[in-house]
Amino acid sequence: MHADRNTVVRNAERLTKDRAKALLASGLQRAVATRGKDQVALAAGCGERCIEKALAQDTLPSIETVLNALDADETIMDELLAARGRRLCSLRAEAANDMALAAGVTIAMGQLVQALTDGIRDHTETLTIADLLRPHLPAMNAIVREADGLRGAA
Repeated sequence: MHADRNTVVRNAERLTKDRAKALLASGLQRAVATRGKDQVALAAGCGERCIEKALAQDTLPSIETVLNALDADETIMDELLAARGRRLCSLRAEAANDMALAAGVTIAMGQLVQALTDGIRDHTETLTIADLLRPHLPAMNAIVREADGLRGAA
């Protein structure tokens, strides 16, 4: 990090209901884009209308609906939890598809190296790199948990 670069780190602030709706909608949008609204609703145990209303930020789904939706996409709550300085990771993560993980992380690291060619990783580069890494976090966590289990630490 450079001394001449201004860095802003947000404190974990109390969430309002409107902010929670917006943050959850971001995660749901990602899930719907990859899985489809019908599959997200099926995993969540609700109707497509519930997902539509959450995407439009009209309502905040019940906690059990949100937790069940994690079966469609493990990253649905990422923005919501990050706003409070938290993250979610599975306690029962399966071992990763190591080749897919290696390929995905390599692509992200290539973007990171490219971003650093000018000596500064700016906010747009950070967002791009985070989007590339995010889908691989559960797989990386699975490897770490497996290693912890091998050491008897889990």
